Parts: sequence; structure tokens; C-alpha cells
Amino acid sequence: MSYNTITYLIYLPIICFIMLKVGWLFYKNGEVFLLDIFQQNQPLVSSINKLLLIGYYLLNIGYAILTISYWEHLESTIEIINSLSLTLGRIIIILALMHYNNIFILKFINKQKLLNQ
Repeated sequence: MSYNTITYLIYLPIICFIMLKVGWLFYKNGEVFLLDIFQQNQPLVSSINKLLLIGYYLLNIGYAILTISYWEHLESTIEIINSLSLTLGRIIIILALMHYNNIFILKFINKQKLLNQ
């Protein structure tokens, strides 16, 4: 078995766990913010929250697949560790940036809602 195959077998379960866990946390905890913005309109909030979750999963699955397709050829255990840490670190940083971006957008929408009242 090549080093790349070993790396893929390590990478895929870790990235799936991160994507599913973080996505589920965003889905469950983000509903409160959406309810506040959309004046407690539960059907609308539920639909928007599901669409956000689907978009989140699609974006992350696409990024994970692109990451695998551009992976360099690995030749040692040290390269496996370096490559995994760099790739997983990038994905976690991108997820954090996306999260903060969404928070700032929600805050802006909420501020606009309050100004218009």
C-alpha cells in the first residue's frame, strides 16, 4: 500500500467527522439567530437553515475532493503527517472564516432590521 493511500484512509474519516459535526452544530445552534432575524417565522427559518446546511456540505465535500485530487506524491511517514496537518489545518481555518463571515452577515442583517423599525 502506498503512502498516499494510507493518507487518504486517514484523511477521509477525519474530514467527514469534522464536516458532519461542525455542520450539525451550525444547523442546530444557528436556528436561534435566524429566528431572531426573521421575526419568529418558523417555516421560513427552517427552510433557510436547511438550505444553509446543504450548501455547507456541498462546499466542504467539493473542497475535500479537490484537495485529494491535488495531493502530491508522498514518500515517508513524516510527509504524511505534514501533508495531513497542512490540509486539515487549511480546511479548519476556512470553516472558521466561513463561520465568522456568516455571523457578520447575520449581524449586519439584524442591525438593518433594527434601523428600519
